[in-house]
Amino acid sequence: MFFSTLVYPQGSDHRIFNDSIIHISEISTNSIHSDFGPFAIKDTLYFTTFNDKLNKKTDYALRNKEFYDLYKAAIDKEGNVTGERKPLEEFITRVNDGPVTWCEKTGELFVTQNYLDQNAISKPFHKGINRLRIIIAKRMNGKWENITDFPYNNPEYSVGHPAITQTGDTLIFSSDRPGGYGETDLYCSVRKNGKWALPVNLGPKINTSEKEEFAFLTDKNLNGQFLIFSSKGRFGNGGFDLYYTRFPSDYNEIGHFDSPINTKYDDFAMTIPVDAEYGYLTSNRPGTGNDDIYKFTFKRFPKPEGKCRELYVFDKSSFRPIPGVRVTTCDKQMYMTDGMGRIACLPCDGNECKVTASTFGYPEKSKVLLACKMNNGGIVSDTIWMDILINQKIELRNIYYDFDKWDILPDAATELDRLVSLMKENPEMKVELSSHTDVRGNDLYNLKLSQRRVQAAIDYIVSKGIDRSMIHGTGYGKTQLINRNINGEKLLPPQNRENRRTEIYIPGFIRGEPVKQDKGDYSNGKSDHIKDHSSRKEHGSILK
Repeated sequence: MFFSTLVYPQGSDHRIFNDSIIHISEISTNSIHSDFGPFAIKDTLYFTTFNDKLNKKTDYALRNKEFYDLYKAAIDKEGNVTGERKPLEEFITRVNDGPVTWCEKTGELFVTQNYLDQNAISKPFHKGINRLRIIIAKRMNGKWENITDFPYNNPEYSVGHPAITQTGDTLIFSSDRPGGYGETDLYCSVRKNGKWALPVNLGPKINTSEKEEFAFLTDKNLNGQFLIFSSKGRFGNGGFDLYYTRFPSDYNEIGHFDSPINTKYDDFAMTIPVDAEYGYLTSNRPGTGNDDIYKFTFKRFPKPEGKCRELYVFDKSSFRPIPGVRVTTCDKQMYMTDGMGRIACLPCDGNECKVTASTFGYPEKSKVLLACKMNNGGIVSDTIWMDILINQKIELRNIYYDFDKWDILPDAATELDRLVSLMKENPEMKVELSSHTDVRGNDLYNLKLSQRRVQAAIDYIVSKGIDRSMIHGTGYGKTQLINRNINGEKLLPPQNRENRRTEIYIPGFIRGEPVKQDKGDYSNGKSDHIKDHSSRKEHGSILK
């Protein structure tokens, strides 16, 4: 039986598979050497291996002198291999090729590949640095052709093992680029208007002091979308183990696959075809060769009756879920996101629906959700990405004061609690508060009164666990009135009350995880490394 070691909070289900018997077995095309990194594209299984022409050589010799190539084999609707293994001629090169990931929507094949070392051009074998990059290919005239490089490749470090969302707008990859938490970390880059954003480290909840590699993103019908990855730095069964977590999320809950998925051997590079109830993984457990590809079967969660849309709302910069977002649908119904930034079920029919998301600290964001085209029920997932209000004033509603007072009223406390939540969700964010009085009283007195009011707000926020150094406050007295006396007419009480307000201002700040580098350029994870060091290959790991 398959069970997850995760403890699930009441009312939510974070399992990737339904509780079901897992059957696992080797595929028929494994060689005596290393076969790893499977990925199914329609009726074909792509994988990385040493060329069959080298079968007479020892695995040790191959690891030190030869490169990996991309191979393929035909599969049926149940994922069984039905054809012989064949080289993918476009990727039989003088560099390592694979693993790969594919986006059906864009037709792009993302391929891990070495930089071409000019020294290797004139030599039959190649030793030295094997830093990786990601190239992007498309099918043209019946063959894959390289169309571009991922813009954040860099010959000073490795970028590889790509995983792409079904929409083609989010790429996860592994890298030993400087500033990570360990030997190799997982990073995320979002594509908007055809341009890839600066990669963001997925943080210490995902990354450890050792290796995190071989990411894969499931389809959204697998009880939601999950990030599957391999890690050597967590408490597992030994070596590389496979883990999973919802994506995007705050990564507070990370599951570990139990037997027969994980073993005391290295288990890595899992992939699950869209809507399939089978998948593949790589393991060096006893088998045909050093690393072998295994097929496993499972049962998906039953699809709900009727048509249902799952909606997630996330912060675009930090990839964190935004709880408590009010979402208004095209039929004027209102819903609220839960702690995972999710609305579990929105009505889903044959018509487009414009929804609007609104919450404190973010501008309203609208999105047109496409019509559902499911014939037999199921869940359609959509995501709204929101940008936090940077360098703009945000008025705290209900932060008003009685005349000549600076006490925090009950309504004000509720509003300040929303600011506290925003700051806790964004711990690197600093906030500037400004407090204002009405027109009555002299200038000096109002300046002092407004400063007492802003200080009262700061004290309240600090009492809720926010570091005082993250808040700055200024009292402006009556120098920035909303309502002014016009033609000598006295202001009405509601107008005076509107002037007695507190506003927040969030200055621009850099998102991302703090730099935490203590192992040089991570070329081999040792303090005495040299720039041109390269250790032997290990399961296609970024660190060779």
